Amino acid sequence: MKYRSQGFTLIELLIAVAIVGIIAAIALPSYQDSVQKTRRADAKIALSEAAARQEQFFATNNSYASSADLDALVTNSDGLSSPEGYYVLSVDNSACTGGPPFTCYSITATAVGSQADDTQCATFTINQIGQKTGTSASCW
Repeated sequence: MKYRSQGFTLIELLIAVAIVGIIAAIALPSYQDSVQKTRRADAKIALSEAAARQEQFFATNNSYASSADLDALVTNSDGLSSPEGYYVLSVDNSACTGGPPFTCYSITATAVGSQADDTQCATFTINQIGQKTGTSASCW
């Protein structure tokens, strides 16, 4: 009686590993792209919240907040970053004529950390009239 060994041969295992490697090489970039797109919502939420708080600040102080008052615009504990921490916010009042009280603002969210690899939408900006701009027009 001859016994036939059961199991996989080395070639069969190598082929299976190669197939898994090819599938992973195709799927991983798509997955990372989807994660970056999802994280963009963090910037949009932070900017919308900061713009609403700017209007509240203006109603109270008859002036928009400057970068020194940034902690009044965001709810994150560090006073600088978006809720999930993928973007850092900054306020620019340089387009305003004169100094305080400021009659205009521009809030920018800049990608940091792992989100900084998202070169297509690295920055998002909103101003006092609700105009939204970014690295690319498709970001918003």
